[in-house]
Amino acid sequence: MTERKRRKKNRVRGERTHSKGSTKNQRGAGTRGGRGRAGSNKHKFHSLGRVDKRKYRLKPKGKGKAISLGDLNERIPGLLEKGKATEEKGMVVVGNESGYAKVLAQGNTDKKILLRINASKGAVKKIEQAGGKFEFEKKGGTEEGLDDEDFEVAEAEGTE
Repeated sequence: MTERKRRKKNRVRGERTHSKGSTKNQRGAGTRGGRGRAGSNKHKFHSLGRVDKRKYRLKPKGKGKAISLGDLNERIPGLLEKGKATEEKGMVVVGNESGYAKVLAQGNTDKKILLRINASKGAVKKIEQAGGKFEFEKKGGTEEGLDDEDFEVAEAEGTE
């Protein structure tokens, strides 16, 4: 049978300060510098640090990670082997199955890539220069069923 551990309350019986240092330290929250996160931007900065709430809101909510164009170029053979990318008409198709959510512009590519995930403007330019294409439905486009010209005419007439 295992031996039961003695509680700290019982271990410190008979000691004047109950392991809290001076007897003054047992009064209030003054010795710990306030309760909770008090002083987190002043005297407790080194242990708690400053937390900017806006940074938590700005985190991307989509699944997957961002990858630079140069890294994607190097990983294409591995993605093809694992079945996370496919080949169509001499182009490598990279979509959501790849595990990446966005392609960034750092690096270059020499392969023809058909990109079906989000990408930065610089990455799109580099892909198109290498003979590839960018097919990704962007959010916030025009209304469905209306082209830009039709929408302008409908606005001018006062009907939508």
